Amino acid sequence: MNDFDGENRLRFEQLVLPHVDAAFNLAHWLLRSHADAEDVAQEALLRSYRFLRGFHGGDERAWGNRCQGWMQMEVRAWGNRPESA
Repeated sequence: MNDFDGENRLRFEQLVLPHVDAAFNLAHWLLRSHADAEDVAQEALLRSYRFLRGFHGGDERAWGNRCQGWMQMEVRAWGNRPESA
């Protein structure tokens, strides 16, 4: 991920980082586990980091909804993981 230039890093800091606490709180509320919520929120934030280049301005709310969808996918995947994981 070192190919992330300064402009995209700034966009990530402006668009995504302000929502880190909300992402964790949503995951914690859904999973009822602090450690699991940290893992799920981290995965969703990494996904948003990877796909930020696909956001070319416009409706930030739509981008936020996409990130929330990624969070929900992570929660579902986390809930379906084998118990030995």
